[in-house]
Amino acid sequence: MKFFNAFLLIFFSFAGGKIVLLDDTVASTNIVGDSPPPAYNVTINVIWAFSIGINITNVVMTINNLKSSEYAAMGLGQNQSMGEAHVFMCKRFANDTIAIQRYVNPKDHHHPVPAGSEQGGVFTPLPSKFTDGIVTCQFVLSNFDLQIVEQPNKLRPLSQSGKYHPIFAVGLVNSTGDPQYHDGREPQSALVQLNQNQNLIFHQNSSKLFNEINPSS
Repeated sequence: MKFFNAFLLIFFSFAGGKIVLLDDTVASTNIVGDSPPPAYNVTINVIWAFSIGINITNVVMTINNLKSSEYAAMGLGQNQSMGEAHVFMCKRFANDTIAIQRYVNPKDHHHPVPAGSEQGGVFTPLPSKFTDGIVTCQFVLSNFDLQIVEQPNKLRPLSQSGKYHPIFAVGLVNSTGDPQYHDGREPQSALVQLNQNQNLIFHQNSSKLFNEINPSS
């Protein structure tokens, strides 16, 4: 928690000015059975801070009410669908261990597939934890290739200067840790960039993007 608080201070020191509200449109998959859907009462807060000069983006995902054998994911999409998106998935396994993993959803691909540096930038996981009911996942994105080749009609490599629609999803993981169906998928019409400080919040049926925030007086 000390690291997270310090990270917030760093983030707020970079910020400055306006608040942008995002749409509330939600597209959900069908849920079978009487149990609450995975996204029920889940809150996801994603903040990142861009370090100018060294071109590193530090990301912290904090998730409340994520149940055992569930995941919370943030996608950075070229459009407002889960296809053609770079996905960062924070998983809580049945034994309460936590892992953050990187995936891509290629065009018309129904299941996420693991991604590497060939998909843009180096993904470095940092220690993740489950404390007092709160899941915290952290990672760094660095070493981006500045020469991004345009690839029409397919997922382009992740870029810090690229503009993306943020997408949130909450779903289940199976006994081997693979992601299953998700509900609570929420694409956003606003655009974000990895070279700008961001603070995004998803809570079941509502999301807000705080593009820039003034420190409290």
